[in-house]
Amino acid sequence: MQQFLRSVLPVVALTLIAADDPAPKYRVVAPKDDGIIATAINNKGDIAGFEWRDDKFYQGVVNQEPIFASGKHIVTLPLLNGYTATFPAGISDDGLVTGRVSKPMRPGVRIMLQNQAFVWDEKRGILGLGVLPGDWASFASAITRDGKRVGGFSIGDGTLRACVWDRDGENWKVSALPESQHLGSQSIALSDDGKLFAATEGALPCLWKQDGQGRWERRIIGEPGSMIPRGVNRAGLVVGIRSTGDGRTHAVTWSNSDGMKLLDKPAGYERSEALGVNNMGTIVGMIDGPHGSKTGPHAFVYENGRLRILTEGGPNFVSATAINDHGQITGTMEKDEDEKAEEPRKEK
Repeated sequence: MQQFLRSVLPVVALTLIAADDPAPKYRVVAPKDDGIIATAINNKGDIAGFEWRDDKFYQGVVNQEPIFASGKHIVTLPLLNGYTATFPAGISDDGLVTGRVSKPMRPGVRIMLQNQAFVWDEKRGILGLGVLPGDWASFASAITRDGKRVGGFSIGDGTLRACVWDRDGENWKVSALPESQHLGSQSIALSDDGKLFAATEGALPCLWKQDGQGRWERRIIGEPGSMIPRGVNRAGLVVGIRSTGDGRTHAVTWSNSDGMKLLDKPAGYERSEALGVNNMGTIVGMIDGPHGSKTGPHAFVYENGRLRILTEGGPNFVSATAINDHGQITGTMEKDEDEKAEEPRKEK
C-alpha cells in the first residue's frame, strides 16, 4: 500500500476550439467523482487504477489503493505473494488487468524481481509474468483488447529492454523487441491489437511494428528529446509528452503523414500532456496553468484539429488518461483542496 499526505524540431501548432462551437459529447467513466486515478479503460467501460482512501489509523494520511472498477462496483486488487504494492496500468476487454508489483528497497542489496510485471482477473487471481532471461526486474504498461499480449520492459545489468509477453495457454512467453537495449523512460505504449509498440530508445522516440510473419521493425520517429510516447493507435498515431528545459511539458503527436506536431495550449496555460488516443484518432490529456495559479488542471479532448477542455466530467475531472473506441473517457477525479476545506466535517 502506498501512503501520502494530502496537502529541436519544427512543429505545427494545432488550434483551440472556440467556447461557443458545437462539440461532440463524451461519457466520462469513474466509480466516484473524487479520489480516483484511472490508468486505463476497456471497451466495456471497465477501468483500472487507484482510489484514495483515508487511513484507518493515521489522521490526515490517505492510502492509494489499486482497483478494478466496473460501473460503481470496485474491487481492490490483491498483492502477489511476497510483494507489498500493486500498480495497475492496463486492462483488456475481458477484464484482465496488467501492471507491476513491487517490494521495498534495501540499500546496497539487489532484490531479484523487486519489481515484476503481473496480470490479474477476478476468476484466476494475480500472476507474476517474470523477466527476460538474465534480467532481474520487469514492468508492464499496456495490454491488448483480447488480453493475449502485454507490453512493457525488462531490466538487467546495464539494460532496459522493450518486451512483450504473449499468452500461451495458461502461461506467458516473454520476448524482447529488436534494437532495444536502453529505453529512456518507463513509459511505453502498445496498440490495442498488439502490432505497434512506441517508446524512447535512449532519448529517441521510436515506433516498432510487427509484420505478418511476426518480425518487429523499429523506426525512429523524432529527434532526441522530442517525445515520450504515452499512447498509440492501430493507424500508428503516437501521442505523448515533450519536456523542455524550463521544466514544462507539452502535448505532442506523431503520424506518418504529418510527422511531429505540438498541440497548442489556450491562453493562460503553460503545461500540457497527451496521454491517450483511440482508434478514431481522438486524443485526451491534461492542460494546466502556472504553478500555484487557479488555472487548471483540466482534462482535454482533441479531434479534427481542435482541442477543448472536457466539461463532461465536471469540475473534478482534472486529467484524462485514456479513451476507448466508444468515446468513453477516464482519468483523474479530484476535488480542489479549497473545496474540500469548505466541506462540513462529519461527526463520528
